[in-house]
Amino acid sequence: MTKDKALYAFFSGFGIPAYPDNAVLNENGEPDVKLPYLTYTPVFDSWGGEPVSLTVNLWYRTDSEAIPNAKAQELSEAIGLDGKILPCEEGYIWLKRGSPWCQNLSDEADPAIKRRYLNVTAEYMTFY
Repeated sequence: MTKDKALYAFFSGFGIPAYPDNAVLNENGEPDVKLPYLTYTPVFDSWGGEPVSLTVNLWYRTDSEAIPNAKAQELSEAIGLDGKILPCEEGYIWLKRGSPWCQNLSDEADPAIKRRYLNVTAEYMTFY
């Protein structure tokens, strides 16, 4: 499995659609997907490189803060205290919770849109 497919498989495993962050906007710059969904930044490196930061955004339309908070907690638990190892071609990706882990953001135009901005660190233990 390639690095990008390993990230996609992991982030798609939380019961809501997952997209690379550059894949959700239409030609007008508007989101072209239905809420809720998750976006992530596909950033890559290889063996010997420094850890890289990945951003994960959870997007919900709800009046409840509990729903997006629970999904952020689910991702936190999946990564765990020691990180999560994702096997891929030529090695593995070691995901860890970044700092700060989660930030709550709102949308001024639509207060029902709840966003959680998550920081994830990835170390690429791959040859390429």
